[in-house]
This record gives sequence, C-alpha cells and structure tokens, in this order.
Amino acid sequence: MIRQAVLADIPDILAVAHIAWENTYSEIMKPETRRQFLEEFYTPEALGKALGVRPGGIWVAEEADAVIGFAQVVPMIGKPGVELTRLYVLPEKQRAGVGQALLNHVQAHFSGQPLWALVEKDDVNSVTFFTKNRFDKRRIVSLNLYGEELKFIEFRRGAGK
Repeated sequence: MIRQAVLADIPDILAVAHIAWENTYSEIMKPETRRQFLEEFYTPEALGKALGVRPGGIWVAEEADAVIGFAQVVPMIGKPGVELTRLYVLPEKQRAGVGQALLNHVQAHFSGQPLWALVEKDDVNSVTFFTKNRFDKRRIVSLNLYGEELKFIEFRRGAGK
C-alpha cells in the first residue's frame, strides 16, 4: 500500500534510507561521503520539514504495516515541474514492484507536470529503472559531495521538452 507519510513514519523512513544507501552506494561512494550525506540530509528534523513541502511530500510503501520503501518529491528549482529526490526500497523488497508502485503514485499525483530525477551515473539499477519508465536523459551533472566528485544523470519525464 502507498500512502502519504506522517511524522510517526520518520524512524522507519530513516531505517530504510540507511539500509538502502549502504546497499546502493557502497561500491559507488566513499564511506565518509555516505556517512556525511546521511548525517546532514537524513535526520528527523530534515524529514519532518520535508513532510510539509508543497508541491511535494513523502510517500511510503507498506507491507504488513511495515515501511519497506519511500519516495520524496520537492518543487523543481528554476524549471517547471517537481523533482523526485528520493526513491528507495529495502534491498530484499526490490524487483517486486514496490519502486514502480511508488513512482506510479507520484506520477499520478503530479500528472501534467514534468517529473525530474537526478541519479548517480554508476547506479546501474536506478539508471535502468528510470530509462525503462521512459524518462529522458537530459544531461550529465558533476557534483562535489564532501570532497568526492560524482557524476549524475539528470532525467525528465512528461510535459514536453
């Protein structure tokens, strides 16, 4: 089941984020980069604020009353549409349609608007996921995260070019 996240979900979202980040980025980013990013952007305070962002918000995927994945959307800065900034699913629940259900829910909620995503270029599973879902690769963006240079693919879907 997909539903809008509430404050009580924050501990579960944090748990999913830490597990998914380690699984996704352990071979892509340095441990210190991952640690610093999680400490800065995955805090109860940051997620609490994110719950109220409009247009946007956080949605969770549940199974047997447990959070197994989540998606976060924020307004796109300087471009029309919204950005899917986070879409993570527990490793043991991946490839079972959970990420697809979250994406479908977000797309339905923001239908008619461009949907953007920034994906680390070496995250093959995510690049494949967004490509399969008819997102267009717009450009490569280099970002310095805590002293580590990483390349990201900017994806966009919907509402013209």
